[in-house]
Amino acid sequence: MSFKSTSRNALFALACCGLLLGGCGAYKAGKAMGAAAATTAPEPPPPPELTEEQKIIARYIEASGGEDAIRAHTSMTIKGGFEMPAMGMSGDTTTYSLAPDKTLALISLPGMGEIVTGTNGDVAWAEDPMQGPRVLDGQMLADARRQARFYVQLEYDDLYPEQTAAGETEWNGQTAHQLDLVDTDGNESSHYFAADTGLLIGIEATQTNEMGTMDVAITMSDYKEFGGILVPTSTLMSMPSMGMEFTQTVDSVTYNDVDPSVFEPSDAIKALLE
Repeated sequence: MSFKSTSRNALFALACCGLLLGGCGAYKAGKAMGAAAATTAPEPPPPPELTEEQKIIARYIEASGGEDAIRAHTSMTIKGGFEMPAMGMSGDTTTYSLAPDKTLALISLPGMGEIVTGTNGDVAWAEDPMQGPRVLDGQMLADARRQARFYVQLEYDDLYPEQTAAGETEWNGQTAHQLDLVDTDGNESSHYFAADTGLLIGIEATQTNEMGTMDVAITMSDYKEFGGILVPTSTLMSMPSMGMEFTQTVDSVTYNDVDPSVFEPSDAIKALLE
């Protein structure tokens, strides 16, 4: 006989005994038992307190618009401009993104052609008039996949298993909270969040490309609201070792308007994959 059935039979026997001894006595005993149970029931444990690192990220999510606003969208189209003053280059940019991990970036440069980089969640590729089509692998593939995460603000714990709050510092003349991170591949970076707004305003990291691995510094500014989410409309990337920097600006952001076919690799990339 199971414990449950034994308990039920025992309770039934006790109830019968109580009836024989008198309804009044049974009623008083029942009330006493209920009162004892109520006073001895353990209280639920309090929710765990957020670490300093989690507080910085939570504030960033709220400052950006909140988790509900972020998850309300499943795709995004960004249109803007691109400028590399040292090389006298400028053009238009369009970036398509689709949850959870697809992205395609197009840079149209007058007199040069189009630069394309993309990932469909499995493979990543690049095409440009100088180097032609190529499939990315190794660290470049890992970086492309990580950077393509659509809900990146909400996935810090998954993308960066090691996080350390390094205190207050300055970034681009602003007081900022520094968060030192190590991603799932062991790469180190530092993210800087404005002390007054909580928004992400700077990143120091390493970037791997065909020329090797180099340090990069990224500054984000001029946040504006699109679809309930604050987006930086000016991003400056600097590569000190090469003495180069370029700026990307945002003119418009629209949501839930991307066809999945956008992320189909070109015939040239498909030929390389085969």
